[in-house]
Formats: sequence, structure tokens, C-alpha cells
Amino acid sequence: MKKKIILTIALSLLLISCSSTGVIPMSQDSYFIGKKDGYPGIGVSLSNKAEVYQEANAFCIKKGLEVMTLRETLIPAAPGRLGSTELHFKCVKQGGTAQALEKDADTVIKVK
Repeated sequence: MKKKIILTIALSLLLISCSSTGVIPMSQDSYFIGKKDGYPGIGVSLSNKAEVYQEANAFCIKKGLEVMTLRETLIPAAPGRLGSTELHFKCVKQGGTAQALEKDADTVIKVK
């Protein structure tokens, strides 16, 4: 009986952990999507990243627009930790020119 309860809880947590936040409106005309990897491993899950971009594209296509990435944050999986992908984006008119993605610094060093 205890094994069934533990198994049910473990499976529930696994299903919850790999679900997407969905598209969340942020400031003005920008949006956010976050998604945890569905299974532990080591490194970045490219399928997880692809699913986040597919969801963002589907959202923008419904508006007749396309995705412009504002910021992408990838947290690689490690032993005991699921990886995740976060995407901040805008929906813009189709046919624009691609711009380089600006990434936040991994470490900030202040020199006095």
C-alpha cells in the first residue's frame, strides 16, 4: 500500500515538473514561458528548448505575428536537479530582420 502511494506521488511530481507555465504576459507587450525538463540528466535538453519555442511561435502565429526573443535562460540538468528553459519574448510583425540575441552575463565582477 505504501509503495503505491509513493509511486503515485512520484509520478505526479514528474508530470507536474515537466509542464510548461504557458504564455504569461509580462510588461507591456512582452511574454514569458518557462518549462522544466521532464527527466533528470546532465546538460541542456534541446527538446525542452524546442518545445518552449514551439509554444511561443504558436502563440504569436495566432496573432499573425512572429517571435522575437528578448532573453533566453537555459539551466542545464545536473545530478539531483532538473534543467529548465525560460524564454522572454515579444510578438512582432512578420518579415523583420533577425537580431543577435543578447545574453545576460553568467557572473558579474565588480572592481573597486
